[in-house]
Amino acid sequence: MKSQQGLALPMVTVLSCLCSVLLLAEWQGLALAQGLGHSARLRWELRQDALDAVRVAVEDIRSHSNDARHQMGAASDSHAFFPHTWPQWQTLQSRLQCCECQQGVCRPLGLDNPSLSPWLLRLAQAQTATAPSGNLQRYWVEIFQAATPAANQAPFLYRITVVVQSATSGAQLGIQAVWQPNPAKADSLASPLPSTGLLRLLALSP
Repeated sequence: MKSQQGLALPMVTVLSCLCSVLLLAEWQGLALAQGLGHSARLRWELRQDALDAVRVAVEDIRSHSNDARHQMGAASDSHAFFPHTWPQWQTLQSRLQCCECQQGVCRPLGLDNPSLSPWLLRLAQAQTATAPSGNLQRYWVEIFQAATPAANQAPFLYRITVVVQSATSGAQLGIQAVWQPNPAKADSLASPLPSTGLLRLLALSP
């Protein structure tokens, strides 16, 4: 009996240590799950803000404001703008010979590139906006000639590139869309962005 009683304390100690290890493992698992959940929520929020930035860019293109961003101005001006005709598009190309973009309005920048890196070098040339979540939205619009526009399409294609940056963690996410407007709906700015106008939508890799 005395021998059996002498084993009680070591057994309790071993069980206590085992319980502590199990509790620590469970705590680490919960912390990992919480971290993964936070990361997933952040990615989802950035993606929603990136899609919203595409809508903001389209509204910018379709705007009929009288500011310099939407009017060519005089021949002596040097600002970038959204053209409406072929001669205006040619004027824009001559004004952008010195740089790739001005305030998010860009000349064609070559073939598709799914990498985010080149756009991070153009942050100073982007147009900026703030998402409802408080995250920073940046976007660029490349304007291409449509080779053979259909009767119900505009003569331009727009490649919209968006980079969204988290206001809290600094995490970034980029997407790129190709959009061609329908002239019949060009004046309907109150309507949501029609998905039929998006010819492509892809995520940019880091």
